[in-house]
Amino acid sequence: MTQEEAYQILYPLIEQNGKLYYKCSLVYVYKAKEGEYIETWTADGLETTNYSKVGDFVVQNLQTECLEQYIIPEDIFFKRYEFFYFTGEGAVYKPTGKIKAAKYCGEDLQFVAKWGRLMSLKTGDFLATPYPECNEIYRIANQEFFETYEEDL
Repeated sequence: MTQEEAYQILYPLIEQNGKLYYKCSLVYVYKAKEGEYIETWTADGLETTNYSKVGDFVVQNLQTECLEQYIIPEDIFFKRYEFFYFTGEGAVYKPTGKIKAAKYCGEDLQFVAKWGRLMSLKTGDFLATPYPECNEIYRIANQEFFETYEEDL
């Protein structure tokens, strides 16, 4: 399923049942090397993979069991994170963005994420979209969702 098809089929679930959340956990960040390959592993297995492009950042969640990593393009990164402090060869950043998300209760499936790679979606996961843009759809695994997000009341 393409990103466009996933958005058309799955976004209505977020629109109807979703709530606003903010990411509450710090992340470790470093500038990716061009072509760097990252596998994103969650408590329930491989979620997705990606290759970095010039200017991308590798982000690692610091408060999850799996310490999963993922790649974020520079323009998106600075919209969603702010500097917290330097450490080693990277830095720790505080999330600033919000998402609209809803729990997914359907068949396990895969779809193409915005970055062009397959992403797994399992029943019990959360479907998410950046808020207020709501211009893409992605998965946050159930365990990692509760380790890193809080409802925006």
